[in-house]
Amino acid sequence: MDKSWKSALAKVCEIYFQSDTKIEWILVGSAGSVLQGCEMEPSDVDIYVKHKEGVSQFAELLNDFALSSKCENRSSNDWLSSKEEPVFNQTFTSGFTWTKARWEICGLNVEVVHITNPAGIPDSLTGEGMWEGGQYIWSHSKNVRIGEYTIPTVPLEIQLESNLRRKRQERVESILTTLKNYGYNKELINKALSSQNLSYFYSEVSLPR
Repeated sequence: MDKSWKSALAKVCEIYFQSDTKIEWILVGSAGSVLQGCEMEPSDVDIYVKHKEGVSQFAELLNDFALSSKCENRSSNDWLSSKEEPVFNQTFTSGFTWTKARWEICGLNVEVVHITNPAGIPDSLTGEGMWEGGQYIWSHSKNVRIGEYTIPTVPLEIQLESNLRRKRQERVESILTTLKNYGYNKELINKALSSQNLSYFYSEVSLPR
């Protein structure tokens, strides 16, 4: 029996690819890591869309999974899309702003997000490192397979930077192991990692720059 995250992602892909809707979207987070060879157990499925209207488009496609009545829990971590309120907008005190939709599909959360204002989170090709939610993921996406579908995801080289920033050591170690075992894009790793994290990476893989 498929793991629930695979079932959930496959269901989203089935609905999307059978529709005539065209959305610029990309798989992020641990599900994308596993589909690139990492050993992790995703607890949800996270999708980013390039344009804000993409959230509403996904909400229409996945309307069958929406709650029948408005979700009273206003916590962004617990809120679920409903037919009355399919999309949730939130701005934090830092100015960080996102628009999201979320459903429970095959027993776990599937979330679609557009980030309107990243509030200064470092995202650079020249020293600060590339952010998994930033502007450069779209031109550096990597295609992966889930069942019969081919979908874009954020490469492990960029995911490594985000997980190092967040000090998620188990994920960092899994990504490093995968990059060591299966290879990595040297040009991308040099762009994706901050100067400090790049030094750490090369010390871990024990290879010259």
